[in-house]
Amino acid sequence: MQHPLRQLGYPEKGILYAILVAATIIGMKYVIEVRLPDGGRPPYLFLVWNTFLAWIPAGLAVLLDLASLMRRSVLKSAMVLFIGLLWLFFYPNAAYMVTDLLHPFARFPISGAGRFWSDMLFWDHLYTVLFTALLGLALGTVSLASVHGLVRRWLGSAAGWIFAVSVLLLSSFGIYLGRFIRFNSWDIWHRPIYILREMAVYFMDPGHLRHALAFCKWMFLLTAFSYAVAYFLGAFRLRRLSGPVTEQK
Repeated sequence: MQHPLRQLGYPEKGILYAILVAATIIGMKYVIEVRLPDGGRPPYLFLVWNTFLAWIPAGLAVLLDLASLMRRSVLKSAMVLFIGLLWLFFYPNAAYMVTDLLHPFARFPISGAGRFWSDMLFWDHLYTVLFTALLGLALGTVSLASVHGLVRRWLGSAAGWIFAVSVLLLSSFGIYLGRFIRFNSWDIWHRPIYILREMAVYFMDPGHLRHALAFCKWMFLLTAFSYAVAYFLGAFRLRRLSGPVTEQK
């Protein structure tokens, strides 16, 4: 019989998280070092905070794994529910970092006199933000795969996929709220009634509704595509490892 941690995907998950930690260190190094042409304060220091927020759902996914190992009890159910809700509220912070790609175009001084894309400094800015965006996408993908696995074990394959797709849809909408209405995960806990009231007013405008649908469509396609590729690559690898071995004659 497999060890419970092995059934949850360890030590492979631990290796993945170690790679993501290394990537985070590299990404933050460039975030701190990159400067505008006239020098001054690093323009993307806010990415340090955004990266921290992107790590929260990954950490909560690990806590969910640990809670799932508890003996069946009311305490276990309460902990899984509480940590799971926290994970759901913070999950959009990971893929939200993709929307930070607008900042190099907004902050880098682009002159109409020449081709700004020939300036290597512009590419340093763009690739710095792109690297952190991919890091956020990876953190979201890994944490969703982990929680998806728990739901699949408890409720079955169909329920697992309904859960995963629902989370990706809700996350796309949450990213829209964060980018355009400037709500964040903390607001859901502190001011839920206020948020619901403001959303009702905002989406009474058909233009706002069309804008939200257009944005959420692309966020869902991006995150769903990334998740599907990562998920089925992992499933393919597991099938290869667990398949029958034929002896050579």
